Amino acid sequence: MIESRKLRASYRLSPRFDWRLSVAGVAAALVLSLSAVAVSAAEPVQFTAAGAPRELKGAPGVYEWRFEAKVGPSAYDRIAIHRIAKGPSPPAHPAIVMLYLPGTNMNGEVAIDDARYSLPIYLAANGVDVWAMDYRTHFVPADATEAQLGELKDWTNGLFESDIDAVARFILAQTHRDRIFLAGFSRGVTYEYLYAAMHPAVVKGIVVLDGFLPRHAFARAPSGQVADDLGGPHLTFDKRQHLMEMVIANPDQPAPIPKYKTARENLEHVVYDAKDFGGKGGLANPMGGFSDPVVLAHVLAAYDRWWPAVQNSEDSFSPELLAALKASKIPVLAFSSTNIASDWPSWVEESAHSTSSSDVTVLKFPGAGHLDVLCGTRSEAEVYAPTLAWLRRHQK
Repeated sequence: MIESRKLRASYRLSPRFDWRLSVAGVAAALVLSLSAVAVSAAEPVQFTAAGAPRELKGAPGVYEWRFEAKVGPSAYDRIAIHRIAKGPSPPAHPAIVMLYLPGTNMNGEVAIDDARYSLPIYLAANGVDVWAMDYRTHFVPADATEAQLGELKDWTNGLFESDIDAVARFILAQTHRDRIFLAGFSRGVTYEYLYAAMHPAVVKGIVVLDGFLPRHAFARAPSGQVADDLGGPHLTFDKRQHLMEMVIANPDQPAPIPKYKTARENLEHVVYDAKDFGGKGGLANPMGGFSDPVVLAHVLAAYDRWWPAVQNSEDSFSPELLAALKASKIPVLAFSSTNIASDWPSWVEESAHSTSSSDVTVLKFPGAGHLDVLCGTRSEAEVYAPTLAWLRRHQK
């Protein structure tokens, strides 16, 4: 039986986690322990082109280039970057360059090539040079064994920050820029604040998509657990993927659960009722018209299965990192959903002011869930277009 409470969205929650027991509620899932000392490579990371560029079918004139790098000894120690821009040749000196950092279990792959539901594609179609990152987790196969998952025990936030730094340096070299914009969704927001605190001179501005600074660390994973599974004991990873595939193939076909008439209705209830996100449209609110189940299925189907459990129990931002972020004065544009918890928008706004910039804009969307900010029915008009206008105002 598929239970909505087991759906994992942009970050993975512990099966034992009860958001009502925490002041931060579901925000605890965004808590990332961030070391004041980043892990840095002795030599520059070498990226190589992975395949030929491709024109996106749903966005004529927009191309995707992919670059990959090995960052460690194991087969999983790899990262990648997707460059999305007008083609067929990449811009030599783009006016606006943005690095997008996905949320937990997410990656930089183009999940849906429709500018109405994809910020990178929308921005690229309008002249922005967008880069989206694949974390190491993207290279861990869904069927990895427990022994193979042991690699993830050392995948700390400091290690991920060093990967982001390697990506940023490659982007700077490729675009001949000395600064870039950052955008992040969910846990990716915490990463962009971390990177900005550690490399303020590189960051021109921060775009926040429904995330914030960690408020405190939450419980350690059970002893011996090195990886969080996107699936759960009832909504297993395979069942989860099957539901997404059904909605994509034919949303009006019979649902896998008899009490729902169609696969579409099944997914609508799964995302709306997800208890890990408050149970009232916190993950997404298709009931209120804020999202399209078919679009959600495309996005959710692209998630990676595993995430390093070690990141759940590391310390939060140190006083030194917070001070560095405060001194950065980096402009911030932030967007917030409202359905996860009553205090959620205030957490987003509070974090947006952490750079102490006088140039901070925070927009919240009553009735919207977490994914509705990223790829909702109103995202193009209320998130993507304002982001493009903000980037253009801040490009010089």
